[in-house]
Amino acid sequence: MQPRRQQGDFTQAHSPEVKDEDLQAIVVNGDAKRLNEIANKLGDYYNQGGERDKLSSSQIRGILDHLQRMPKYDKNAVQLLRPKLAYAAGRHKGKVLELQKVTDKAIGMINNSASFENFKNFFEAIVAYHRYHGGK
Repeated sequence: MQPRRQQGDFTQAHSPEVKDEDLQAIVVNGDAKRLNEIANKLGDYYNQGGERDKLSSSQIRGILDHLQRMPKYDKNAVQLLRPKLAYAAGRHKGKVLELQKVTDKAIGMINNSASFENFKNFFEAIVAYHRYHGGK
């Protein structure tokens, strides 16, 4: 039995819905406004819950570091992010798995340098908003 939510309690039981059209707007079209809205919601959500429930920066730091070291779009290198994310999701479960589901869909939309840069910005923004909302 879940506790009743009190007025003003904005904690979410489930990950915010990220629609395919949101990801399309962010990754393919480079919609910075939508990127900020979605990354902020996700960053906040990944920081909610007890210590065991929260996403820690160290759980995804390897993926972020790998992304930041990629100087340009490389179709194969981008696709190899998928198993790295799957490994992290399998190892940590919970919110890492939820992050993996969102980012896997987004990776599937990367097909050129511009969409790659948009994805990098999106992933970095999620991590940045996670930190902003108190993530460690």
